Amino acid sequence: MTNTATALPRLTPAEKALVHKFNTNPEWTHDTLLAKLKSLLQVAIKVELSTIPIYLYSYYSLDRTAGNANPPSVTNYSAAALFANQAGGRIMSVAVEEMLHMSLSSNILYSVGGCPQLYLNAPGSYPTNLLDHATDGPDGNPLLIPLAPFSFAQLWQFLEIEYPETSDAIPEDDNWQTLGQVYAYIRCLIACDKLVDADFNHGARAQQIQPSNYASGNIDAVFPAANFNASNPPAQAGSAASQARYANASDSHAGRTELLTIQDKKSALHAVDTVTEQGEGSNSTQWDDSKKMELSHYYKFLTLQSQLQGYPSASQPLAAQPAPPAAAATQFSASDLSAVVFHFPSNPKTADYPACLLKKNIHYPANPQDISNFCNGLFQYMLILSETIFLVPSQEQKRYFNQALHLSMIWILDKLVQQMAKLSIDGGQFAGKNLAPTFENYNLGTRDQAYANLVALGNKMASSSPGFAWLSQDYITNSKGVSLPDVSSYWSNAILNTPPTNNPYANVPKFPASPPVGAFDPHTCMGLNSCRGQDRFGPAGHPNQQGQMVQNACAGQGYCSSTADHSCRVLNNCKYQGGCGLYGDAEEQNNPGGNACRSLGSCATPINAERFSTDGPNKGQGVWLRARQVFLEKRWPAIAKANGLDPTALPAPPHPELFANGPTFAWFTESGVGVTACGSSGMSGAGSCAA
Repeated sequence: MTNTATALPRLTPAEKALVHKFNTNPEWTHDTLLAKLKSLLQVAIKVELSTIPIYLYSYYSLDRTAGNANPPSVTNYSAAALFANQAGGRIMSVAVEEMLHMSLSSNILYSVGGCPQLYLNAPGSYPTNLLDHATDGPDGNPLLIPLAPFSFAQLWQFLEIEYPETSDAIPEDDNWQTLGQVYAYIRCLIACDKLVDADFNHGARAQQIQPSNYASGNIDAVFPAANFNASNPPAQAGSAASQARYANASDSHAGRTELLTIQDKKSALHAVDTVTEQGEGSNSTQWDDSKKMELSHYYKFLTLQSQLQGYPSASQPLAAQPAPPAAAATQFSASDLSAVVFHFPSNPKTADYPACLLKKNIHYPANPQDISNFCNGLFQYMLILSETIFLVPSQEQKRYFNQALHLSMIWILDKLVQQMAKLSIDGGQFAGKNLAPTFENYNLGTRDQAYANLVALGNKMASSSPGFAWLSQDYITNSKGVSLPDVSSYWSNAILNTPPTNNPYANVPKFPASPPVGAFDPHTCMGLNSCRGQDRFGPAGHPNQQGQMVQNACAGQGYCSSTADHSCRVLNNCKYQGGCGLYGDAEEQNNPGGNACRSLGSCATPINAERFSTDGPNKGQGVWLRARQVFLEKRWPAIAKANGLDPTALPAPPHPELFANGPTFAWFTESGVGVTACGSSGMSGAGSCAA
């Protein structure tokens, strides 16, 4: 048996002492150590899981749309709105990495023969302490983390969760003060001599959550530094891309990739290091990466709090290292925040909501309890979907992950909560507040019954709250053709805007609301068609200025996508339909329109000119221009050869004076067609992120 951990971990003196104890004390047998590792990994998974609703609740309480440009124009963010967008980007970046940490701990647990337990394992109610945490927090008061809207006080609760351990901290498996102490104990268990590489081969690597299923860069973790012109393409000054700031960095990991599969002690230790460095920082600094591109979770929250009145606070003892930032020159008050934070209640429960709204309410009829139950059922089903990953055949995992986790998280849950936040409650103890998710452990029955029970919750919500019916009908019961998968077998508005006064698109055919009917070579957008008559207008062609019907002249000159439009990376129905730029890993985002199959595209089509990639080599640059380059490299040579054309140069798109960077959101809008894309940061292209 091999043991690769010999010179691996950089252990503190306290960690070395614990490893020595494991190595020399006969009471710590191989089986005892392995059982302890399994149980403590499940604790870590539950702790990571418990933070996700807490962070998401505050994230959803932020109104990131205040000041968005819609119709296309220069954004009108106030200083407070820019701060709210920054807060949203930073909080989402942390939530995404907490999901990564939960995945890493799950992969380690699976590798040693355990089964990660998520369903019904979130906190039962709020406020809550963290599992096995000491009674008191860093300030000496009982640690009770609420579900609460974004505020100065809530940021302190976040800081308590991510509080950095001191260099001499003792590893703890119980009664811990910092999460770093729990992972230090896990690190010592892995590093001891009695556990060997073979112990981490019980769960096949191919069945673990694969690295390609995680992407650190997504549009909701991006925020604008200043107002921007939402109509400008990425390369142009003043565009969304020029003002984009990225809360996460792609080099933020200790091993080969951020999401590691586990095969030995070395990979398990690298996974633990990634978790601790992202959360608390590397070597007691504010950074979690060697290039100093990304702040640790603790310092992200501290940076936000330093921009609020009340910082620094004598009642909130900050860690000595890393050194806290100075108070910002401009600090926002609670009154400032009230304009950009929804009026969410604190620690809501479904039973606290009224069963119906008054008839005078603009959202009548609606049943807040039914909506909340569906939201909770969806959250619990997402946890079941996460557990199911380990049961899905490895060759199907990528598509499953997109259809299950990405669809549920970045589309269904996000859009559901956005709509809930606009509903004002007019009765009961939360009268005057906005409807918010409660993240309760709604029991969907056994895992093989869960999907049917979720469908029933969706149908009940649709009946009592017609304004919310589209979510369950479109993406649960499959009327859109892409829905959440039923995993039972594994477990026996359109945006319509006024056309601009000086309309540059007066002589341009309007974008057809629907793709042509019939057999067409699928392509994602303008200028990516493979031959004459294979664009959005089909063989019938489009009207020219004289009213005559004409086809596009050539491959690469089509007006726009021949495929069914879709709003997000998991909603494409076919090969070559993936847009890109908003979500997806670096490889996917570098190959817009080059996806191999249904649900494997990176993001929405058609690709508006304003959209920029948020990860990979094309980060910060135009998605449509990259899609043209991919088309040139992958598809054009064969097309050119068949048609006697130059294989090294694509024909110009139609109306290059308008569409040099791709079809503009203004053109879609002027055509009376709504284009949507996933994400809620307001930076996905001319305000097109709205549902």
